[in-house]
Amino acid sequence: MSNDVHTGTVLSIILAGGRGSRLHDLTDNEAKPALPIGPHARLLDFTMANVVNSGLGEAMVLTQYQPDTLHSHLLEAWQAESAEPAVSILDGAEYGPYEGTAAAVSCIVDEIDLVGPRHVVILAGDHLYQMDYRPFVERHVATGAEVTVGVVHVPQEQASGFGVLEVDAAHRITAFVEKPFVAPPALDRPGYALASMGIYVFEWKLLRQLLRELDGTVADLDFGKHIIPALVSCGTAYAYALPGRQGREPLWQDLGTLDAYHAVQRQLLNGSLPLDPSWPIAYPVHHGLGDRRAVGFGSRLHNVVLLPGARIGRAVTISDAIVLADAVVPDGFDLDAELAEHGKWCTVSEGGIRVISARALQRLASRRRRPVEPIAAPRLQENRPRLRVAEAAVPISSL
Repeated sequence: MSNDVHTGTVLSIILAGGRGSRLHDLTDNEAKPALPIGPHARLLDFTMANVVNSGLGEAMVLTQYQPDTLHSHLLEAWQAESAEPAVSILDGAEYGPYEGTAAAVSCIVDEIDLVGPRHVVILAGDHLYQMDYRPFVERHVATGAEVTVGVVHVPQEQASGFGVLEVDAAHRITAFVEKPFVAPPALDRPGYALASMGIYVFEWKLLRQLLRELDGTVADLDFGKHIIPALVSCGTAYAYALPGRQGREPLWQDLGTLDAYHAVQRQLLNGSLPLDPSWPIAYPVHHGLGDRRAVGFGSRLHNVVLLPGARIGRAVTISDAIVLADAVVPDGFDLDAELAEHGKWCTVSEGGIRVISARALQRLASRRRRPVEPIAAPRLQENRPRLRVAEAAVPISSL
């Protein structure tokens, strides 16, 4: 970094407390940033690797929803005594509750003051991307912005699910629209729009003052909903577009849906995810998912993401699915046949990806044990003797 900005004056604040409700069964028992990526990594590791590889000196990770897995992973992978940066875990049970992204930072003002940073980088812990944060901070200082927002180019037809920005030739943000029906095009790339990555650089003194002024005005104070639009209206917000690494297209994935999560895992499996190996994470991402020893003899899996911990019996047939770590699939299981016979007992994504979890298998077992309703006796003439209709025998099978 330049002499004006060095890594010791920058504090990373990583927001890692969200569930990710569109992921359904995947986040029933753990936060979205704790989701497995490949056989060893978790989603948060990509943001943590960005912090470490950028040489930033200290990081605070804010957790809240189902934090146990995340806490254990952070302690094991990122909190070694000699580790750089120094990582602090601030859970909402102790410091919160965190009711919005900016409200969460308001809850830890005293802890930030103890570090005494000049700048803070607010980061989302639930995105998969590779980024050097140093040019991001340098651009912020050079423009004299009150906030700099990280943005990524996305095709216009895919931008309606994001916060979209319009910028002028100097990268000043002139408009910010949350999930527009028709996204405005980026000036520098026709056919694409600028989507907010949900990451920001502030001078800490300014952000501290803003949080103090807004304290109590909004219950769920949020950067994207409240603070950024206010600074855009003042003309003091700038954008920084994520550059690609090693001449490649920028890598940034939200993984907010089952289809997106499945697609990234499959890209890891076939080696097509454009990761830069010179920008490593704590646990290397290997090509291959799950443990092949967990798949029984004669089983056929097609387009399946098998999360570490899942167990597949013998002669099982599954396609287009995510099998969660808590799932134990019995011998002879055929996913298509079970769905055809017993209805929709598992979550199915818009793209047709089926989620097999312990909870879904329990639901299936319940349906398979459901007794058949007795057949109603036909109406008989009044003078004829009534025949007794025996109840049908119901075979009970279990998983």
